[in-house]
Amino acid sequence: MKRRVFLGAVGSTASLGTLAYATRGSSETLDVRIWFSERAATYDGVADRIHEYLEEMLALDYWTLELSVGGTVSVSTEDAARLTTRGEWPMAVAAGELGRRDIERVSDVNLLVTDGGMEEAPTGYGIPHVASVGGARHIAELEPYDELVTDEARSIVPLTTPARTIQVLVHEIGHALGLAHEHGVAFIYEGALVATPMLSAYAWAPEYDAESSRCGTTIPAADDRERKLSLSFSSCARRALAPGGSVDS
Repeated sequence: MKRRVFLGAVGSTASLGTLAYATRGSSETLDVRIWFSERAATYDGVADRIHEYLEEMLALDYWTLELSVGGTVSVSTEDAARLTTRGEWPMAVAAGELGRRDIERVSDVNLLVTDGGMEEAPTGYGIPHVASVGGARHIAELEPYDELVTDEARSIVPLTTPARTIQVLVHEIGHALGLAHEHGVAFIYEGALVATPMLSAYAWAPEYDAESSRCGTTIPAADDRERKLSLSFSSCARRALAPGGSVDS
């Protein structure tokens, strides 16, 4: 699906342009701030679990990861994708920049986590520097990272709803950093078809255009293979995010 977004009538809030720079700068720090809808914040341990997983999933050699929690946000719906595609969350972040909301944005990724369902796509959405994702209740159910990951080098995990939710969360962070679905890959590991974050469940979606990969790989046939997830960005996604890299290649 193309990453198109309708941000609504911006009126006097033309400062949305402060969010619209399309790529990260060359900073050696990746700054990610997480907010929660009021309902999402009711799940015990959800913030700690996200922090634990992102510390592993975003641990790349060329940046220092700065993770912070911005607090809770009142929202009109728990539908995380709608909050971004209809402009509510991007406009809230822009209003915070103007001092009209108690939201202090960061320069790289401003992520909103809601209690939206994970049954029907889209379950999240990401545009430059802004993202939202549902599934707070499932993230709260995740096992500790070291207990879930079965292959440390590839960060492979079973395809469960909690694992898929945390993968979607980092998928939307990838979009906020400029990555596309085509920066994801799928590979066979011990007989299973494994999808990396930017490809995710598109790996077994018949309608997905597998020929558009920017990574020089094709998606293996799913056939009757077991399906698993990787919590690590593909090597070509990592190259695109590196200083001097380009998300357009």
